[in-house]
Amino acid sequence: MSNAQATEQSERILKQLVDKGKPILGYVYPHTPLEIIMAHGVMPTLLYANPTVMGSYEASLQTFACSFIRNMFSQRVNDQLPYVDGIVFPGNTCDSLQNLADIWHLRYPQDKIFRLTYPAGDQGEAAVQYFAEELRIFSNSLEDAYGSPFSDAAFRQAVDLVQQFRDAVQFLYAARLLQPNSVRYHRIAAFVREFHSAPLETLVDELRATVNDVENSLAEADRVDSTKALQHALLERRLEDVSLPSDLPTPRIAIVGGMTEPLAIAELANVISKVSSTAVVFDLLSFGFKTIFTPMPAFEGDLFETMARSVLGALLEPTQEGLPKRLDFLKDALTHLAIDGLIVCEQSFCDPDEFESPSLLAVASEVGVRTVRLPIDSEFSDRARLEGRIQSFLETVAHGGAE
Repeated sequence: MSNAQATEQSERILKQLVDKGKPILGYVYPHTPLEIIMAHGVMPTLLYANPTVMGSYEASLQTFACSFIRNMFSQRVNDQLPYVDGIVFPGNTCDSLQNLADIWHLRYPQDKIFRLTYPAGDQGEAAVQYFAEELRIFSNSLEDAYGSPFSDAAFRQAVDLVQQFRDAVQFLYAARLLQPNSVRYHRIAAFVREFHSAPLETLVDELRATVNDVENSLAEADRVDSTKALQHALLERRLEDVSLPSDLPTPRIAIVGGMTEPLAIAELANVISKVSSTAVVFDLLSFGFKTIFTPMPAFEGDLFETMARSVLGALLEPTQEGLPKRLDFLKDALTHLAIDGLIVCEQSFCDPDEFESPSLLAVASEVGVRTVRLPIDSEFSDRARLEGRIQSFLETVAHGGAE
């Protein structure tokens, strides 16, 4: 499935839901609590950049605003978000997104605009309590806007659905690390894209079937148990004891970046097949690993507090988690997962991405992993250059040369 096909399919599904009377709430930040939105009978859908959108931001946003928010605002101005009647924006994560929320509310006061503010930094229990209260306020706002109170039963169903999805994709991530030919990276990325577009049981059923096929493939090499062990190690972020087979195909490439969507990168990296279809084995992209390897919320005690612990237990962004933990995990991943090359995606005019990149590159250099920086915009407007840069890098890594 291509990026364009995924967008068309998402629009068809959303239209069907709207026709059935289901309200749709868009979101743009990967760590938005889908379970709480679904507990109010609302369908969350991740909003993506649309490469075909015409620019319409000039009257409200600076020209140096990041390409992602320019694209989001242009879609609204051009009425290209027909099935979304509200959007939840993050607070305290990105100045551009926060400014976009303010401008959106001013220009389109009829839209339902929500803001969910995240704690900054690793402040332990204080951060959990703060975010739990933010989630409670967010839930109350959803009830006021949609007239649907928080349902414990719907919340538990949503948690179960999201967890089934995460468990399955976690297994696929681990499988590709151990036996790359067992599942295509593009296939994993497509599942992530589809579920974030519309978290439905039908997709989870399809995902289970894929997992069964992959398990059968792994069983032939007696690698099912080791795959599950690696899945657990990734979830716990404890990679020191990971044991990989000695006959893995090379090169092994990891991708890291901020607001970059895995399916778009997978499509962009189709040139990889000219070198090796098994090359991309791991990603730390916002809508990939970071949202999949999120701990399940417990059902005991205050549900908003358990939800806060779940969200904050994920690998977050620089503004929430800070660099040290993220860099330590990246170093462990590059070292213990036998990574040969690292592609660093840099969203155009995104300060968190571009401020973080030098540190990511330094960690890779420290452990002897070759790197390439990939400056991108949300529309992939310079696709030919990007593909050429990726292919050149892969050929360099494959032949053991210096980048």
